[in-house]
Amino acid sequence: MKATVFLSLSIILLSVKAWPTVKRAFDLYPETHEMHTITDCMHVATEPGDYVFKKSLSSAQRFSFDKLNENEFNEEGLELKELEDAINVCGLYIIGEPNTLVEITMKHYDVNCNSGGLMAFVDGWELNGEYFPAINDHHRTLEDRLVEFCNNYKRWPHVMNKKFFRSSQNAALLQYRLPTKGSFIANVRFHKITQPCNILVHDISALYNLANYGFKRNCSISALFPAVVQLTNIKVGGKSMRKGKVSYECMQNDDYLEIGGSPGLDSTHMEKSSDICGYAETPGPEQAIFCGVTTARLVSSGRYQNHVSIMIRKADAEDLDLATLVCAF
Repeated sequence: MKATVFLSLSIILLSVKAWPTVKRAFDLYPETHEMHTITDCMHVATEPGDYVFKKSLSSAQRFSFDKLNENEFNEEGLELKELEDAINVCGLYIIGEPNTLVEITMKHYDVNCNSGGLMAFVDGWELNGEYFPAINDHHRTLEDRLVEFCNNYKRWPHVMNKKFFRSSQNAALLQYRLPTKGSFIANVRFHKITQPCNILVHDISALYNLANYGFKRNCSISALFPAVVQLTNIKVGGKSMRKGKVSYECMQNDDYLEIGGSPGLDSTHMEKSSDICGYAETPGPEQAIFCGVTTARLVSSGRYQNHVSIMIRKADAEDLDLATLVCAF
């Protein structure tokens, strides 16, 4: 009898051990805890982990800020520089693999609203008033892409609400302005997605795929450097454009790929090198775009399954013979 009970108990214990651990879809406290200290005003992050920033005013900055609050500020050179340093807007620019989105969890933030402190999450990147993805090419309005927050210590009780954000593509931005002291800890993670539309390329030369997946939308790949671009295959437009040839006269069509460059992030105002549509399974010629930002933008009506594969690499002086566009830097 005892042997039978012991055997049954052993079977139950083995059965319990055989159950896998249940995974949660969302962890309030993410498992990734590798620490990164933010030291630059424009800090580019490509790795997951905790990004930590802490600021304390220097005596000169505190003196200038106090004088501004007392309306005693004058434009002496040293005071002006110290004040500008104190109220400067900085950013944690996050970029992941092409087929990922960015997740940010604010584990801690001490940003005083009453002293002019402010933080903002941006779905994408913003630089000098320009956005990636471009405002007109994103499925969300600009108002929905920006979320501002800070700590209001005048309210009682003091509640430290944790913030959670997700981007729509592999790029996201966390902006912050701390006129006086303050700090924050932002946890960054990346999640795979199956249908990436907009892709930001920081410093990697590789083969990229751009597709509309049958939707009416504009998708783009933007490289933050002068680049040599080569289409390895293309399938864009209707059957009349898919007779084994490529056309460079596509502006009269609703579906086309445009290649060009610009000094900033906004691809809708870029200078164009070429408009391409049609069908080809063999690699096309290389073309070099000597601009601060190189972009391939796929415009789709939603009537066709458009797809292109694009090889992008950094351009150098030896690629000048391939130049089809040179922007004013």
